[in-house]
Amino acid sequence: MKTNEELQGMTHDELVAYTQNLQRESEEYKKSMLYYMEEKKKIESKFDNFKNMVKSLVVLVD
Repeated sequence: MKTNEELQGMTHDELVAYTQNLQRESEEYKKSMLYYMEEKKKIESKFDNFKNMVKSLVVLVD
């Protein structure tokens, strides 16, 4: 992250390039976050299925 003074010292072309870089990084972080959120949902679903299976086994054993 650049300071206000650094940004004010940049030319228009440098600012445009810096902004494009920030946008690219933001998109990469968004994609990464969405991927991990989806993986978290999958793991939670598997865990819920496992819990339900254990509950069913407990009912069968009783």
